[in-house]
Amino acid sequence: MPDSSPKSPRRPRQGTLIKPPTDERDAPITRRKRIKTATPKPAGWLAYCLLVLLTIGSYAPILTSDLIWSEYDEVRRSPYQSMESWTEVLSSANIRTADPISLSSYFLEQQIPFDAAATHHGINLILHIVAAILLLKVLDALKLPAAFSASLIFALHPAALQTLYWTGYREELIGLILLLSALYLGVRNRNAQDYFALLILSTMAYLAHPATLVIPLILALCIFQQNSSFHLKDYNRLLPLTCLALFIGVWTQAPQTGLEVNFSDRLSIYAQNLFFYLKQALVPIELSLFHPFDQSKGYSVGAQHSFLPFLLFIPFYILIAINFRKPWARGILLGLTSYLLLIIYGLCRTGSFLDGSLANEDHLHYIALPFLIALVTTSVGGIARGMGATGKVLWYFIFPIVIVVQILITSNYALNVSDRQQLWFDISEQWPESWLPKLALVHTLQNSDEPSPLMNANKMIEMLESILKDKPERIQERQLLARLYRDEGQKTNALREYKRILRDSSPDNEILREAAKFYDELGLTWDANNARARITQ
Repeated sequence: MPDSSPKSPRRPRQGTLIKPPTDERDAPITRRKRIKTATPKPAGWLAYCLLVLLTIGSYAPILTSDLIWSEYDEVRRSPYQSMESWTEVLSSANIRTADPISLSSYFLEQQIPFDAAATHHGINLILHIVAAILLLKVLDALKLPAAFSASLIFALHPAALQTLYWTGYREELIGLILLLSALYLGVRNRNAQDYFALLILSTMAYLAHPATLVIPLILALCIFQQNSSFHLKDYNRLLPLTCLALFIGVWTQAPQTGLEVNFSDRLSIYAQNLFFYLKQALVPIELSLFHPFDQSKGYSVGAQHSFLPFLLFIPFYILIAINFRKPWARGILLGLTSYLLLIIYGLCRTGSFLDGSLANEDHLHYIALPFLIALVTTSVGGIARGMGATGKVLWYFIFPIVIVVQILITSNYALNVSDRQQLWFDISEQWPESWLPKLALVHTLQNSDEPSPLMNANKMIEMLESILKDKPERIQERQLLARLYRDEGQKTNALREYKRILRDSSPDNEILREAAKFYDELGLTWDANNARARITQ
């Protein structure tokens, strides 16, 4: 007969390990793992508002500048400068060799009933803000850490100011916007509408900027970063984009602008460009619209200026190859390779100063700049995230300091370039052998009603002498020099200049009367009478 009494629980054998309930044992580990592997939250409306307001505040001084399409710039920065009608934008030659969107925008902004310079700089600033917002959208779509921080650092970066301020570089802004828009749609990839929009935006990007031809390669890296394994079917959607890139890349074949350089010298120039771009992106302490190119090396192949900048990336790729299955390694591969692909455009171009001489220019780096900033910022953010509470405290302590420093540097830089006198003074100091910035400074000081603390009479004389040494045919500057000599009591020098003016040019009545009066002061009656005899009624 079976025993109907309740059974006592079976005791475990001696030496048997008693395990706690599964849910109680795994709960803390699960929570810890969830915290560690949680994806970053996308930015909210407050982050976007902060991004816009800080960017406007930092670059606001350029809106007060009246400099646009400078008459002292002898380099054609855009085909727009030689166009007489907007219909020329639609010609086959201009579509193949220039950005039709930026060219059209130059004609459209003429119809806006506001100050031309403020309108131009305002449009550029708006385009830069749109690019920063799109960068944030792309980084959020890739679920990368510190996405907002990377976008804000790019938005406030002082190396972007040349692209925003100096006229003729709007294709860089539009090219970056189209590139980031295409990447965002390619990463999101929700439906057929997204893919159709991706095809349209990619085609527009290919026509707008040559650097965007690498969009299929960057999207392939994005797919690899999102997937833990490689499947060829995931990349099938990139085939039409690749075909379009190849066709448009061959069809456009935009000629290079800038100084002609022998092929044997190009390797050193590319390396110096890369070294300059890295320095400007990571340590932007030398701020100028145009940077003198270091030709003291004679384009020689040296460690610092030829191979070292390229060799710096090898250790990173070795590290990626060892850890390619890990998400952080794929993220570094995406950022580093995307930057190198986009910087090829800037490396293969030679910048030009106002007089056409070789120069380093920040605008050639603009389209690649956000990718390097995102690589560094998201990597540091990922490390801080992995450190837990300590890393969070360090991040919230260091990041605001970086932003405050950036705001101070960028706003001060924007203030300096928006002041014409300060702008031309700084450029003339940086380019002492060039006469164009000196001439621009002299004319700016002449048009100013107030005395400048930057220049006294002696400095002005030295500057005019330097200008006339290179351009002795400039009569107006020689007249100004003669007057300065006269006012400073250098009568012998003034007499020499007045005689040269009357001998080498056809002076107007004003300068003839002025010379005759000066001759009378010196007791040169015969010269004074000859000068008055040339005065026409």
